[in-house]
Amino acid sequence: MTHPRLTLRHLQMVRAIAETGGVSAAASQVGLSQSALSHRLREAERLLGAPLFYRRQARLVPTHAGQRLLHAARVALGEIERAEHDIDKLAVGIEHVVRLGHEAYGGYHWLPGFLARFRGEHPGIGIEIIPDVSMSPFQALREGTIDLSIVSGPVARPGIRALPLFTDGMCVVMPEDHPLAGHAWLAPATIAAEPYVTYHTTPAGGREYERVFARYRVMPTEVLRAGVTEAVVAFVRAGQGITIMPRWTLAPYLAQGGLATAEVTRAGMRIDWQAVLRADEAADSPAMRLARALAAADLAAL
Repeated sequence: MTHPRLTLRHLQMVRAIAETGGVSAAASQVGLSQSALSHRLREAERLLGAPLFYRRQARLVPTHAGQRLLHAARVALGEIERAEHDIDKLAVGIEHVVRLGHEAYGGYHWLPGFLARFRGEHPGIGIEIIPDVSMSPFQALREGTIDLSIVSGPVARPGIRALPLFTDGMCVVMPEDHPLAGHAWLAPATIAAEPYVTYHTTPAGGREYERVFARYRVMPTEVLRAGVTEAVVAFVRAGQGITIMPRWTLAPYLAQGGLATAEVTRAGMRIDWQAVLRADEAADSPAMRLARALAAADLAAL
């Protein structure tokens, strides 16, 4: 039986250097002197027989070997940190913790009411919201960062199981005093002619880039990336552009006033919400029980 040559301290060091880009800041993050961390880095490279970082301008960047070790460090340290968190939960009567991720398009207005009912039926299951996986929930599932996510659009991916939740409508969102407000629907060319506010510019399957802009061969000439729903809505409400958003996500912002909506094309645009888990999730696991509760609830009405 072989034993690892590196310790958790080496993994913490690699993660810290990758995150900060330098030995000095990484040393401060892990509570060491700069010389001690430099010594630890040289020790790890000696044990592995390969350089882990190289300097690009003023930053330390992982080599190929460093990237592989960084991935392992994030998985291993993340699991240890989650285990410690779970053990803390056990001390207050929670037997299981399900980590719930949410994609960028999602909202949280429905969650307090749903979780209050779920906790009443499953008092031994705690729910932790993981906010930093909105752009890559499928990767987070595979790496074990989360146990379940709510996503919209197509889900045909290896190693992933989906439970349908409900079908939603996508709509164009604009300020209530916008010149296009009052139209029942907008054509793709009309939408593309306006400044467009989006979460990010990485095209997502089954959404407006694929089904509107690419399909009709039109693209917005001015795009503002806002990152999260609150920022997207704030920019739209301030008159700096329009966007396309699921009605479920938009509902609490629409209730606040100041916004108008229109259908995406005359035929409209629909999107499916689904709960996704790892394909090997046990039928009676806490995550599967949460997924079934989500599927049974009328989330669209919450």
